[in-house]
Amino acid sequence: MNTSTTSDSEAPKQQRMGVDLLNGPVDSTLRIFALPLAFSFIVNMLYSWIDTFFVSKLGSAAIAAIGVSEQLGFMIFNFGSGFAIGTGIIVARRIGEGNRDEASYTATQGIMTMLVFSTVLAIILGLFLPMTLTALGLDKDPQVYAFTEIYLYALLFGVPGNFVTFQINAIIRSSGNSVYPMSILLLTTIINAILAPLLIFGWEFIPAYGMLGAGIATAASQIIGAMISLSMIISGKAGLNLKLKGFAFDVPLLFKIIKQGVWSSLQMFSVSISRLALFKFASNFDPKITLAAYTLGLKVDLFAFMSVFAMGIALETATGQNLGARQEHRIVLFYRSAVRQLTLLLGVLAVLTYLFGEYFARIYTNDPAIIRETVEYLRIACFGYIFFAIGSITLRVISGAGAAARSMMIVFISLVLIQIPLAFILSHYTPLHESGIWIGVVLSYIALTAIGYQQYRSGKWLTVQI
Repeated sequence: MNTSTTSDSEAPKQQRMGVDLLNGPVDSTLRIFALPLAFSFIVNMLYSWIDTFFVSKLGSAAIAAIGVSEQLGFMIFNFGSGFAIGTGIIVARRIGEGNRDEASYTATQGIMTMLVFSTVLAIILGLFLPMTLTALGLDKDPQVYAFTEIYLYALLFGVPGNFVTFQINAIIRSSGNSVYPMSILLLTTIINAILAPLLIFGWEFIPAYGMLGAGIATAASQIIGAMISLSMIISGKAGLNLKLKGFAFDVPLLFKIIKQGVWSSLQMFSVSISRLALFKFASNFDPKITLAAYTLGLKVDLFAFMSVFAMGIALETATGQNLGARQEHRIVLFYRSAVRQLTLLLGVLAVLTYLFGEYFARIYTNDPAIIRETVEYLRIACFGYIFFAIGSITLRVISGAGAAARSMMIVFISLVLIQIPLAFILSHYTPLHESGIWIGVVLSYIALTAIGYQQYRSGKWLTVQI
């Protein structure tokens, strides 16, 4: 294992690059760290909004195809996201222990492994894509099937870039720096915003590629983002250094990362399975209406949840660092602060969603049936916002301590064992129809909060060693 250490002159500089999660005031430190993360997630969502906005000009089948593609893309992303999260958790613990050299060594192993893994994964996924789309029942509508297939084939070229960027961003955030990841995402989103309309509709000598152009634009921006991320961490500007001299894969360390990451991946898979199941249930009605409405409704949900995801990552990082420094009392303070702040914010966003969701839907479509179903979804889903927020950040505290298996089981029970049966029964065996799917989602968020808080109160997650 590499034993070189970060010099004393570098350490203060690196510490200034991020917030002090070990000693800073709880409320303000949490906000300062989470705000760039929230902005990063909002910027990342613009990827989806940009493609959906331009592709919506191709018709309702294209909107439905984007929605299905996003959920499949999310599932693909899960193959590597857990490993990245596992790397970040260990890096945060090493930093909390005051060992930046080991943090850099772990980061290097994570980045190189992700590069190789994601390239192989993209090839395998391309071979099985037609079979996957058929299994989802998209062959019922040939136009939706064709749009989804061509968009995803293009998107697979960007998988290595997307995975490597996420890995590097997770590592940098674990050091307490949330500004650099935000900058990278902002730049790549701008690139996507420029490329998407050019490649979808054409301009001058550039042909109009339609759905294929949307996929190429996103893949290209992801590859560029990975190149920028790599250059940033190689230069040392991110606060950690790549240790490539005499590099060899450290199998014991990689197994330790995988042990953390596999549970995070399974947790994300649980989310993907639940969403794909909901898309499947929705497709049993009118695919072009219900799928399009769910796609648009999810965009509003995810926008509202950006602050939840940001606060969750901030809590996860704070938990890892403070456990490493043996300051468990600060974890409780961070958690209570996050609950207070998110309850207020998500309450406001829920009211705004209920009142103004229709105006968002009208940005993307003039179809009255899609608008009506989107509004129906949003006026039900918004009642679950606060529950989702509290449940999510509770899980982040648990996983940040290294108890990722416990966190995964909570998600699996709530979103797979509870949400899927509820949504199916309410939509297929009651007069609620499509609305039964949306009600099932809200009830599962309530279950997520109740089960997660019970596990948090037990305190068993504090005893995990990594």
